[in-house]
Amino acid sequence: MFLRVSQPISLIFELLLFSILLVPSIVQAGIQKLLRPKRKEVKGQVVLITGAARGIGRQLALNFHKLGAKIACVDINERGNNETAQIIKENGGIARSYTTDVSSKDQIKILHESVREDLGPVDIVINNAGIVDGYLYINPEKDELIQKQFEVNLLSHFWMNREILPSMLTRNKGHIVAISSMASLVEEPGVSSYSATKCGINVSMGCLNNELKMINSSVLTTTVLPYFVQTNEDITKQLILRIPEIPITIACESIVNGILENRRIFSVPEYLYFIMSLVGLLPDNLQSMIMNIFYTKLIPKKKDMEIIQKYYQIKK
Repeated sequence: MFLRVSQPISLIFELLLFSILLVPSIVQAGIQKLLRPKRKEVKGQVVLITGAARGIGRQLALNFHKLGAKIACVDINERGNNETAQIIKENGGIARSYTTDVSSKDQIKILHESVREDLGPVDIVINNAGIVDGYLYINPEKDELIQKQFEVNLLSHFWMNREILPSMLTRNKGHIVAISSMASLVEEPGVSSYSATKCGINVSMGCLNNELKMINSSVLTTTVLPYFVQTNEDITKQLILRIPEIPITIACESIVNGILENRRIFSVPEYLYFIMSLVGLLPDNLQSMIMNIFYTKLIPKKKDMEIIQKYYQIKK
């Protein structure tokens, strides 16, 4: 019979044990949350950051530099990336700039070899590079954008991590960080491929974390889900938000703290991840109501408006 479970007696005892441990574990987690774990030391460590030419990537590079880390700045934008490294050097830090297309496996391999030669083995890799843009799902002009968003926002994480992880596993030391987005937890119109890439990051990082546990590795993973951050005026102009964007310095301070506390997954601000988890338990109509109250809307571009007007149905 298809409902027959394997080892039913064992299943009952395992569920009973889970029930016994549930409340004490929740209490312990709450206490740990209030006390906050001690931040780890990164002085002298090599921190590789993608998307370092501007925005969150640049600010994270500056923050980790202030903690004494050696920074490998990675971006396809050579000028901006060089500027980030130069700022760090002028402030007495150690940084190198690497012009790299993170969607290319071959370029990532060359990058890793260069970083090891220049700075040493990578201790922390922060996959931050991403293409932020939106469009209607059926917009026929966005094939190239969809392809590039998946290559840069998601596939680059696989290529970077698969290149660097063997070194970390051999040393039994390292930290893989992914900058995802709160967009991975919502279903807003106009950001289907962007949200899909970020959702893919969450799941793949969870799988990687469990694989590391399976082999008893000390290598850590962290997935960060920021809300909208003030990084690009062009993006800001496309948004209608009830809750305003977070200043970049505040957002990156929270991100760095979470990484140094070895947190597996968290949002910026922290309360949003918990709230979205609760919202997911509500009926569909109440979920829609909450999302309409705390709206995040993308202003349609000209082509998208044409599509909306073409297919818009007036209810009778």
